[in-house]
Amino acid sequence: MKYTRFCKNASNPHVLVTVCLIISSLIPNLSSAQQRPRWELGIGVAAFQLPYYRGSKVGRAYALPFPYIVYRGEHFKIDDEEISGEMYNSEKVVLDLSLGGGVPVPKVDEGPRQGMPGLDVTFEIGPSPEFRLWQGRQNKNKNIWLHLPVRAAFSIGSDGINHQGWVFSPFIEYTKKKFNASDLEHFIAFGPLFANDRYHDYFYGVDPIYATSTRPAYQGRGGYSGSRITLRTEKRYENMALSVFLRLDTLNNAVFLDSPLVETKDYYMLGFTVSWIFNRSDELVYSP
Repeated sequence: MKYTRFCKNASNPHVLVTVCLIISSLIPNLSSAQQRPRWELGIGVAAFQLPYYRGSKVGRAYALPFPYIVYRGEHFKIDDEEISGEMYNSEKVVLDLSLGGGVPVPKVDEGPRQGMPGLDVTFEIGPSPEFRLWQGRQNKNKNIWLHLPVRAAFSIGSDGINHQGWVFSPFIEYTKKKFNASDLEHFIAFGPLFANDRYHDYFYGVDPIYATSTRPAYQGRGGYSGSRITLRTEKRYENMALSVFLRLDTLNNAVFLDSPLVETKDYYMLGFTVSWIFNRSDELVYSP
């Protein structure tokens, strides 16, 4: 049985969504199921450092609280990775809803965006067909998946919600899910990114009114946006869950690399989440 998964691929401080890029996972079969509480409640904290936009040398650190909610229903589930509802019954194909976003870019008095207006927070949403390419024979908790998310991007600010283009970010993901509750989980995902001209122009375009002798006018073009690899490890204890993640990003050969707003071609994002569980139900259900 498969489930639609509302993946938390990105974060912004306005909606308190934890950065974790990207990662979605296969629901294991009942051979690895255990009896667990029907629901759990807690609170978590996410801490991470990231640039204002891909290619920026300037960014900031964030420390954000978030609710820890787990519900293990028969047809509807909520856990620390996803919200899921039964949608499609297949051993090898899943249809997901992919979410993404970015933090706001402030108006600055120095750097490549000096004198330019800031950028609003962005939000991305769209479908993500997923195909299982491989599953371990002896350990079915090991899987390789191909994800094909296509998302519409929107900026959200004082002038309302505005469409800012489209993003296509296919990636291959290897997951090693835990067999026992105390086991480590490992996730590795890598792939290219693509976007249309409107999306690239939102972040990297320079209108003629803001052109200077050192910052020529620039209009974004659609195409290749670089690539990234994400690694995440998670450990669960009786009343605590700890997750550490690292994302490596490169803009080599990106179509907007000649924009005067691009300061660096490579960067990384590092962060962690800690969740504390303070209440759980007495009722137990079978759950992976």
